[in-house]
Amino acid sequence: MDKSAFYKEIFSTVLGYSLDLFAYIDINYRYLYVSNSYANFYGFKPDELIGRTPVQVFDSITYNKVINPYLKECIKEKTPVNFDTWITANKLEEPHFLYMSYLPHISEQTEEVVGVIIIVKDVTEFKRAESILSVSANTDPLTDIPNRLYLEKKLESLTTNRDRTLDRFALLFCDLDGFKQVNDTHGHAVGDKVLHQVAKRLSKHIRNEDIIARYGGDEFVILISPLTDDNVISVIKEKIGRSISQPFDVAGIKIHIGISIGVSIYPDESNDVLELINQADRRMYKMKNNKPEM
Repeated sequence: MDKSAFYKEIFSTVLGYSLDLFAYIDINYRYLYVSNSYANFYGFKPDELIGRTPVQVFDSITYNKVINPYLKECIKEKTPVNFDTWITANKLEEPHFLYMSYLPHISEQTEEVVGVIIIVKDVTEFKRAESILSVSANTDPLTDIPNRLYLEKKLESLTTNRDRTLDRFALLFCDLDGFKQVNDTHGHAVGDKVLHQVAKRLSKHIRNEDIIARYGGDEFVILISPLTDDNVISVIKEKIGRSISQPFDVAGIKIHIGISIGVSIYPDESNDVLELINQADRRMYKMKNNKPEM
């Protein structure tokens, strides 16, 4: 078997059995070749796509905002274009997340692009699993609100993003008063239910753009961002104080607790996230120590 026949056989096997999707379009975007996997994925038979264009495959938004611009770039720049994106197609029931490569076919005679080789990998399930894992990694399982990791990443973003570093924000470090006694008296199962209810109450008293996170134990941190009016801090603190002072009902048990709150403001008091948290923490404990024990 000569080399050309050997390579043709190899490529035919790859194109025929690979789970990836392959196609070739000419300079006018007409399909001259589609693999069985490509045609089947988009709901066609291979011969149904030959001579057609991606306009018949993708919905108008996907075609105009994704497919067409990247094809133009590949042809104009004579360079491979690799990207990933959510797409919707005319015969697909739901969006899919794809890794896509457009490879320019450049004629040896004219050195001009005469077509584009299309390679596609469907990674929708991986993307969905990644999204679920991301939510899980950033959410406190007990209270269903963001956790410390998410808060720290958010604060890092706010203080390192050049477009956001001048935006003011406030940290409210909150610690429950009398919560240890709840655990000691009624057990951790009841305490956990109280924490869940606390998170719900706190969430009701912040703005849509603000974030509340469980920092650890019975500690919560509220991020007020952007902070355009300092009066917002006192309003939120007052609402939270009144809310938490109301008794909690857990399986008929009335639980009474309080809350202490310390505040720090970026960048007025520090540009360092850890220092801001420590400042708010110290002020919270100063407030707690000035209260009578519950």
